Amino acid sequence: MKVFGLSCSARRLGNTAAAVSTALNHLKKKNVETELIYLIDYDIKPCKNCNMECYYDKECPTPDDSKKLANLLEKCDGLIVGSPLYNGTIPALLAAFLERNPYPYDEILKGKVTAAIIIGSMGETTAASILTSWLAPNKYFVGWIDIDPRATTARNPKLKDSWLKGNITRDEYNQKKSGRVSRKSL
Repeated sequence: MKVFGLSCSARRLGNTAAAVSTALNHLKKKNVETELIYLIDYDIKPCKNCNMECYYDKECPTPDDSKKLANLLEKCDGLIVGSPLYNGTIPALLAAFLERNPYPYDEILKGKVTAAIIIGSMGETTAASILTSWLAPNKYFVGWIDIDPRATTARNPKLKDSWLKGNITRDEYNQKKSGRVSRKSL
């Protein structure tokens, strides 16, 4: 079994990558092959709603890395998507990929185990709705968790700047939460 983690943050060493890595590390301990992928490494352009070529099994006229990423995701058995919250929703780069993803890419995750980790204080329900619409239909969606920087600070005042420093997973409760996603995946 191979599980990919897709970190959708603009920061490679931020909380999102740390939380997804924690979940992947739990799976590694169960002898599951894992790989962390950074969405920021892909040149994804927004959908221009051209002549709907993609809906007619034609190549999209907008050249970018959407198809390259979709082809990579097709090779996994499971996917854990990590998303920070920017202005109460998912990041623009992830939104652009999802706009390009509904068809024909929607089939790439069919029958796969999927989950989401959402990092932020406001907008987690909106983000969960968006991610669930992509990760749940015709898949084995195990659910989503949210890791809240404000709650982290309340539990551990030493981590008051965790949302900036990318060390939110130093909190034991957040480590356990990230691990829950991977345990549900098996």
